[in-house]
Amino acid sequence: MILRVSVPKDTDLNHYFEIMNNRGEQLEKHEILKANCLEIFKNDENLSYSFNLIWEACSNIEKYVQYGFSVEQRNVIFGNNDWNTLNCKDIEDITDNLSRLKKNEKSTLDATEQTLEHLINLPQINEPKPEDEDTPDRFNTVINFSNFLLHVLRIQTKKDIPLDDKRLIELFDPYLKNSDSKKVTEFVKLFGFNLLKCKFLFDKYVIKREFLKGTDRWSLKQLRWYASKKVSYVNTFGESTENESENRSILMLLSMFHVSTPTLVYKHWLNAALKYVFETPSINSNNYKIYLENLTKAFLYDRFISNKQIDYYEIIYTNNGIQLNTDINEGLLNKGTAIENFIFNYLDYLLWKKESEYSDFEFTFRSSVEHYYPQNPIEGNEKIDNDLLDNFGNLCLISRSKNSILSNYMPQAKKEHYLNSTSIDSIKQRIMMKETNWGKDEIIKHGESMKKVLMHDRNNIE
Repeated sequence: MILRVSVPKDTDLNHYFEIMNNRGEQLEKHEILKANCLEIFKNDENLSYSFNLIWEACSNIEKYVQYGFSVEQRNVIFGNNDWNTLNCKDIEDITDNLSRLKKNEKSTLDATEQTLEHLINLPQINEPKPEDEDTPDRFNTVINFSNFLLHVLRIQTKKDIPLDDKRLIELFDPYLKNSDSKKVTEFVKLFGFNLLKCKFLFDKYVIKREFLKGTDRWSLKQLRWYASKKVSYVNTFGESTENESENRSILMLLSMFHVSTPTLVYKHWLNAALKYVFETPSINSNNYKIYLENLTKAFLYDRFISNKQIDYYEIIYTNNGIQLNTDINEGLLNKGTAIENFIFNYLDYLLWKKESEYSDFEFTFRSSVEHYYPQNPIEGNEKIDNDLLDNFGNLCLISRSKNSILSNYMPQAKKEHYLNSTSIDSIKQRIMMKETNWGKDEIIKHGESMKKVLMHDRNNIE
């Protein structure tokens, strides 16, 4: 059996051959899982073909899934001259459509009959690029493919599946090694379709990092097909003025979640968002935004400032993202560096909604809780009591590098430094810097003001 392997353009082929000859290339866990799934369809060539095609299209997690299929395949799966609607109802439907396409293909050479000369001379596949896509790495996603498979598994089974891709094979085994072969077959068929559906929805309704024309920003975009046969990326909810649209609000909510929990195993918010769009027949911006805002309240009040923490799975799958706990402990906001990053990010989102002067604010990865009045002031300045030092009013979330540089400086020196920056690390910090002096009264006053923003929002659940 001869396999044709594509390698990056500048690969040292001699070195590559030496490595392959000595030790081969280890399969990734998701590749082993794919082989295990395909084994279920070993007697059904057409179903194997469609399942493999779906898997390969979805595994390129950075690309919109439509580009994992040929133009003809896109037309039958995602709508003729549309590519933005999932037309098929299950994997059998997809298989039937793809089988008809295969029969109409002019090539008569079966893969098992292709000569060595034919394989060597296969043309390079150059897919037409969407309008203005001047780099193959235009989008970066918030997740990897192995972890994405676990999100799909959790949505399909509605079981509390750990989002730990190191356990990928182990977590799928109970469903693939069932003694009832019919159940296993039905599970894999359903998973194949759900994988395609989730990737299609993920591309459309979950943020990506977009690199375009020398800039990079969060984006929430979908494909649009034009009569001129061009394809471009447009805002998912179709607003032309990004900063004033609901598309922008949803983008802010999703990026707030993402930067708060960058570790893949804790991306429960992503599972909640995927579950919502997966189960909602007709998605509109207002309802999606309401769901995400309610989810933020549930995470905050049922997890982070609660005397009785509710599990993430229960919040998402039992409570449908609605806050239910009333045992709130505001004292948990006065815990210094122990306060969850999510709390600061959520507050910044609420302040962004409330204050128009911060309309250009964008969430970035900030992981260091700063004491605005320092824990260890530079020589000649007095320390303040720990209760005041760790008060919510004296804290904000900034990047670790900035905190390490200025950690012992007094508020006035920090203010002079930060105000020279064009970007805003924290809206809460900017509000703190509006004070001429920073002492006990200002800390308490600001803390109460910020808590009022959080607590007021709790009483406005949609």
